[in-house]
Amino acid sequence: MRINFTTCAAVYRNDTFLQELYRWDGATPGIEERNQTLNYQNQITREGCRQVCGTGTSYYTWEEVSSTLTTWILPVVGTLLQAPFESNATRRTFLAIARWVGSPIVSLSYVLWNIKVSAKAALMVDMAVKFDEKPDRKTDFGSMRDSMYLLLVMNQYTLRPDVVERKKEAECLLRIALFSRDLQLTDTDKSLRQMRRILARELREMRRRGAVPVFVSILWFLFAFALSVEGAFGHMGQNTTAHDLALGCLLAWFPVLIMGSIVDRNPIAAEAIRTKLNALVDHVRHSIRNEKHRNHFINSFRDQKDFDYFKVRVDNVASGENKMEEFFEEFAGQARVRWHYGAAHPILSDIEDCYIAEKGRNWLADERDARLHLVLGPVNEEGLMWFDIREFWQVLSAIIIVGGSCGGAFVLSFFTPTVGLGCRSGGYTIFFSVALGLMFFEMTVWLVTSPYEVRAPWLMSVLERLRRYEFFKRWESSTQERWTMLQRRASSFSLVTENRLIRFIAKLAQLPPWKDKRAVRRNVTDSLEARFRRLRNMGTSKRWEIFFFRPVETFNTIWLIYIVLAQTFGWYKTCDCVTSMWAGGGGYLDFSKQDISNSKWVKYYWTAGTCLTAFVMMSSMFYITVEWCQQSFLSTEIYEDAMTGLGYTRDYRCWTYWFRAASRFISRFTFDPLESLGVKFGLIKSRQKTLVWTRKHHHDPDLSHQRVQPLVPLPRHVSSPSIELTDYSTVPHDESAIQDTPAMAHSLFPPAITTRRPRNESDASFTEPTLPIYEQYRRSDDRQSDERPSDDSHRPLIQRPSDVHRSRASSASRRTSGEAQRGGEDRRSSKATDGRSSSEYMLSPTSPLEEQSGFGGWLGLNTTVQSRQGYRRANSDPGSPPFEMETQAGEMGLGIDIGSGMKERVE
Repeated sequence: MRINFTTCAAVYRNDTFLQELYRWDGATPGIEERNQTLNYQNQITREGCRQVCGTGTSYYTWEEVSSTLTTWILPVVGTLLQAPFESNATRRTFLAIARWVGSPIVSLSYVLWNIKVSAKAALMVDMAVKFDEKPDRKTDFGSMRDSMYLLLVMNQYTLRPDVVERKKEAECLLRIALFSRDLQLTDTDKSLRQMRRILARELREMRRRGAVPVFVSILWFLFAFALSVEGAFGHMGQNTTAHDLALGCLLAWFPVLIMGSIVDRNPIAAEAIRTKLNALVDHVRHSIRNEKHRNHFINSFRDQKDFDYFKVRVDNVASGENKMEEFFEEFAGQARVRWHYGAAHPILSDIEDCYIAEKGRNWLADERDARLHLVLGPVNEEGLMWFDIREFWQVLSAIIIVGGSCGGAFVLSFFTPTVGLGCRSGGYTIFFSVALGLMFFEMTVWLVTSPYEVRAPWLMSVLERLRRYEFFKRWESSTQERWTMLQRRASSFSLVTENRLIRFIAKLAQLPPWKDKRAVRRNVTDSLEARFRRLRNMGTSKRWEIFFFRPVETFNTIWLIYIVLAQTFGWYKTCDCVTSMWAGGGGYLDFSKQDISNSKWVKYYWTAGTCLTAFVMMSSMFYITVEWCQQSFLSTEIYEDAMTGLGYTRDYRCWTYWFRAASRFISRFTFDPLESLGVKFGLIKSRQKTLVWTRKHHHDPDLSHQRVQPLVPLPRHVSSPSIELTDYSTVPHDESAIQDTPAMAHSLFPPAITTRRPRNESDASFTEPTLPIYEQYRRSDDRQSDERPSDDSHRPLIQRPSDVHRSRASSASRRTSGEAQRGGEDRRSSKATDGRSSSEYMLSPTSPLEEQSGFGGWLGLNTTVQSRQGYRRANSDPGSPPFEMETQAGEMGLGIDIGSGMKERVE
């Protein structure tokens, strides 16, 4: 039922009986003292409001509703549409929205932590060389940039439980895949360094774009926030504008979360990238399993003093590699998956602690020593699953962001008359409390159920002392027995309950008039038993997720949507809400202050709430923008642009150096004691070294003892109209082998064109290249005299120069040394190079002489027809070298097995 407070106020003022019955005699905080008679005429209790005005709602007019829609709802929806959704994953999308909206503190904690991890990787790449150096792409610096970017992409995927259990072996395998350059691969002719570079290039190409639209949507939200602030303070005291501003403050954390997804960006095709990353790891696994390649890799660091330790490490990886198939399991970026830690931070922390932090800037100067420590340096006891006390900074930041947003909205609504905890301020409190509770519960469940072991030295010492007493031993034993008995009873009760529930549901399913009730009962029973069986096989953390976290997150999401709709359409305009009856004062309604408040305190309250939210929101956005600018050089496709961005980043770090120095000084009295406390309680095993950005470098090793290999420019294939006359007669050739066509673009993607079936060309010609040319002519004439009635020559009028050259080269091998010298003079025009033209192979003979067509031979066209027997077609980019080249020349492409039995070569 719709009510009207204006009509109700008029009725109450004109009825003294109602004033005597429902007048308010209590305190009125936030309202100036007035004449007592005026108070009796305007102030009414909650019960009086319900009796006089009714229990309905005073809905907003369409003008007020449309104002809220255009000011807040549309900008929020536009911002939501910029969220990092996954394509063709409806269920995962809804679960992600429920998690982002229903549990914003946890979501922001994950996103901010991922930003922090990627910032550490970017800092390491920046500090790898001197301040003024910007090396070329195909250098150690460029390779390290690719490795760090691959690690950050891997960080967005979950690891198989079997992989996590391997701990040290799993981390060591990843470190070999990311940083090694001496491991020779078995199932591809490309080096590991080449594979990393080209895979990083493809991942950069497949990275999701759209940073500009995200910034535009954020600017739209900020513009709406500015309009709301101007409207509220331009009409000081008007309750409607104040509550609209409070709604904007409540949602201020949401654009921060969406903006964070720019840095913690998800790829376009998450599943395809997961396949590529697993293929890279599989290449390394197969190579380490190969004894010859493993020994060659181990011998590359035989001169090191810790050779025996390194050898054991590699052997352990080889012995456990069969349990690390499908290394990466599921995409988990942007807080999609609960308790996702990622592989990046453990690896970065280990290499930082063992080498990089000590060397500082220019740590990659001694590349061999650096890679040795990065690949085979110390590994923490927990492997890829461990806790860092520095995560509390990100959790605290997330609490401040969401708390500042909800706090500003709370101040605006709580101190707007009627002062007190009402529907609006109480709704904000519930939303924030549920979000905060979800964060604490999620951290607790992770700490209890994760493989991470908390070893508190003081607790172990206390237990050892207590176990010396017989009383404590008996108490501990009896407690364990009672706990075991309780578990058995709980399990028995659960089974009995399941059976009874299955029978009850099966009987209910038989109530409708089915034709075959026995079949229905059997199907229902089997289905329920299978569901309960899956439930029993679930882990503890999975049960918590399904039966607690997801329902609570869904509730909190629905609650926030209800708050937004209630403030948009005026559902809070009831006697119960306007009287602020929840707690902290209230309990009355002042008709003269219901729409406009002229109290002098309103200005200060509104200013405090607005400034709190605005400061938190703008500071968060500034931090994320700065991190995006400082890290973008890792993901930039064009290397020159990336180096330009790196230069800007270094300049910015120089300008802001003293601010960071001040923050480090503060952390000495905040973070350092917290870290020491974490070590004592067993949350962390030891204190970690930290790399600090500096402009100057102190690590400048003497590399004169190392043999420096000159840089040889890679040969680039340039198409030429000239005809190749290279002697390939001595090259072994397997006619039955399936080869790549010369016009092949090496790519990690599966071929867009499927492998064609071999076919025979009846009109393809063949001349035996190993015979001297006069023997070819003699055989041709003999064959023509036996088979052809006419005297036309079977020999083509135009001989292919390469065939002539091959024939001469073959005959030269059978002649005297003088004849060989003369044959060599004929071959001076065809100097062998690695950049051979693909036209040589497009003209190669493939069919025997007996299958020649006389007409084609007479025209000399038979030699230009290429049979597709034994070949398969590739993607694109004609002109790539057809044969395997040297290592340096091979850096232009790599091959990775993705499908079963399919070998793709990528350039």
